[in-house]
Amino acid sequence: MALRLHAITLADVAQNIPVGDDSEVALIPFRELCAVVSPQRSFVLEEPSPALTEEHRRIVDRIFQQASVVPTPLGVVFRSADVLKRWMELHYVSLSGALEFVEDRAVARVHIVREGAEDGEREAGSDLAAAATEAFRALRRHAVAAVPLKLEHVTGLVLSASFLVERDLWKDFLRAVEEQHDAHHLLRFDVTGPWAPYDFVRMQFGG
Repeated sequence: MALRLHAITLADVAQNIPVGDDSEVALIPFRELCAVVSPQRSFVLEEPSPALTEEHRRIVDRIFQQASVVPTPLGVVFRSADVLKRWMELHYVSLSGALEFVEDRAVARVHIVREGAEDGEREAGSDLAAAATEAFRALRRHAVAAVPLKLEHVTGLVLSASFLVERDLWKDFLRAVEEQHDAHHLLRFDVTGPWAPYDFVRMQFGG
């Protein structure tokens, strides 16, 4: 039976993490790493459905509440546990480094729109893009890393971004968002999180 990979975490803490009511969720250790998987009937690439998406996120988020976790992209499937372990061995250094990088850190997603505007104008305009760029530049100083998520369609400047924030400094980051809202009172700042570091994962599956 094939295995759907959800995340990589640390083996010494994974055994104590409840991953929900799914008795089929399994843990496959390799050295100090651990892969979190669930069975899939056949070794095929399934079309991502809302149900699969929700299951994947729920499993990852349960781990994220108690341990460092590197989420894998939705729909990654391995033919067997042995093939998965060989992949973990091949990428052992990168996976270990990724877990160290995200340790005690969480993701905030920030989206900026024009306050009180019509639907077609909330995310358009060079003035909006310029103000958002200034705000995101200020917020970047309160985060370990940041990646753009959505661009203004004319200028190409960022309207949404994901920020990797130290857990201990989460409230400081939210205060920084409030400060930017006060400085740009015509903009609305929508913040969600804390999230697992979905937006900061880049994996190779060719080996």
